[in-house]
Amino acid sequence: MSKLNHEFFGVLDTAKDLAGGLENAFSDGIGVLWEKEYNGSIVTLWYDNAYELKINTLDAFAKLLKNLEEYKKTARLALKEYLKKDDEYITFHKEELESDVPADVSEFVEKMQIKSIALWAGEDFIAVDFMIDPEESDEILCVKFNRSLEVESIDWES
Repeated sequence: MSKLNHEFFGVLDTAKDLAGGLENAFSDGIGVLWEKEYNGSIVTLWYDNAYELKINTLDAFAKLLKNLEEYKKTARLALKEYLKKDDEYITFHKEELESDVPADVSEFVEKMQIKSIALWAGEDFIAVDFMIDPEESDEILCVKFNRSLEVESIDWES
């Protein structure tokens, strides 16, 4: 893909943007192709010139963003199930950081905030990063949606 006009993202021109140096481009041809604040979260479309950006992947990303409230609910349900099985993330914040966070899984998840949403060209998932206490901790629970917009996995990252 060199140039593409997408109804949600507008004109995406990888040839021009990569040659001209994407604002946050790395030396290996990876960079931010599109980034905006959307509903209080930073939304980023990462581009890697080793992969072709597919329309159906962009469409899925746009659908998630347009229906963010619905997918936030889906993500929160998945987070609750995840934390009921493994509450180490909660324990870490309560004990290691001595954060004043709810012990109840449902309350904990409801207090979590989305900090960023990203799509990496070449990856088959959309990453939605949730944090409980961004001022105290850089620990993230990343909910990954596949192209069908189903929760694929939840990963603890920092």
